[in-house]
Amino acid sequence: MKAWLENLDPRERMMVVAGGALFVLFLLYIMVWSPLHSGYDSMQETVEEQRATALWMQQSAQTLKGLKGSAGSAAQGLGGRSLLSVADSTARAGGLGPALKRVEPEGSDSVRVWLEGAPFDVLVKWLGTLSTIHGVNAETVTMERSDATGRVNARLTLQASI
Repeated sequence: MKAWLENLDPRERMMVVAGGALFVLFLLYIMVWSPLHSGYDSMQETVEEQRATALWMQQSAQTLKGLKGSAGSAAQGLGGRSLLSVADSTARAGGLGPALKRVEPEGSDSVRVWLEGAPFDVLVKWLGTLSTIHGVNAETVTMERSDATGRVNARLTLQASI
């Protein structure tokens, strides 16, 4: 290769050397600089997205703390009724009547509820209503899939917190 280069005219040799240098610079740009630069840009975008997400999470946490503090005062309690009657009547009013198999007391401030083939979404909404409006929390929840899609068999222990 060296002999071939020496056999060229000085002008041709200069052109070949300059072309080779440009080719090496081009390879360095394509193989080193461009991937590093695009990786850096990608990381900058990811960092900005993560910062925005962290800011949103902090704002949401503050909102949730405020809502959590106001939720306890908004609960109406049992309204002088027993937990058994509140659980039964709210389940029927919430659309769980056909799935409601048994409600029985367990101690002075707990009841056990059995549901079969209950629509999952309706069950979760009912539990939310019990918690926010009546101050009743689910202490234990056991669910298993029912034969029908979107339905569950559930056994719950509900406890009045007010």
